[in-house]
Amino acid sequence: MSTRIRLRRMGSKGRPFYRVVVADQRSPRDGRFIENIGRYHPLNDPSVIEIDQDRALHWLRVGAQPSDQVRNLMQKVGIWDAFVAERPKAAVISTKPERPVKEKMSKKALAKAAEAEKTPAAPPRAEAPAQPAAEAAATEDATAPAEPETAEAPDAGAEDTAEA
Repeated sequence: MSTRIRLRRMGSKGRPFYRVVVADQRSPRDGRFIENIGRYHPLNDPSVIEIDQDRALHWLRVGAQPSDQVRNLMQKVGIWDAFVAERPKAAVISTKPERPVKEKMSKKALAKAAEAEKTPAAPPRAEAPAQPAAEAAATEDATAPAEPETAEAPDAGAEDTAEA
């Protein structure tokens, strides 16, 4: 049986207050519960948040999963931080796995994209200004090294001394 720590809504219409309860995951929101461990009154100023820390930590230790709202309340009171200090792996709880984002395209757009891939695209026209031959030669000389250095010349002297 998987248990959840969640809020149970009570009160009249427009004047809600909540009890923090431990319940079976399959039971309805305001249905049967296992244990009442706290209360939350959001309309009071400031909001009243009372959760029994010993019982909440007990249920967290045995595997009860808090709902998002209850986790936020536990963080405000400090119970969640105490639980994370005991079990650091519990801090990372992913409720839903992240799905990759796909771009939505209409059938016509998909057909156009497939057609564009099939037909080779015309190469873009190169409209470079004509350079005089003298300028082209000057730029090539500037980029080329003046004297190519050979790494063998210094090594050759070292080899001769090693052989002798």
